[in-house]
Amino acid sequence: MKTKIDIDSLRSEHESDEQWEVRKSFMMEHKDKFEEDELITLAQIFTNVEFLGCRYPPQTMKRIAKLAEKVSAKYKESRKNKLKRTFVEASDAAEQKAKRTFKN
Repeated sequence: MKTKIDIDSLRSEHESDEQWEVRKSFMMEHKDKFEEDELITLAQIFTNVEFLGCRYPPQTMKRIAKLAEKVSAKYKESRKNKLKRTFVEASDAAEQKAKRTFKN
């Protein structure tokens, strides 16, 4: 029998609200499938991949991708209408400003 996990107590002080909600969703989805230590580790790996672009051995990446299918899809759907950053080279930005033209 698995022990009851107090997921709300696992939030890190450095996590943004968005990161916490995604990690919490992952843990809520899988809380009955893993022991607490493994669940915490898997959730952290997932958020490291999703938010920080971390990479792990192929077997780990496949496992996380499978476990995160629903949570990841929901998160990506929620991001569709959010403001997105666009990066341009400084030289291009300066040239556009000088010409008063802007690329889309």
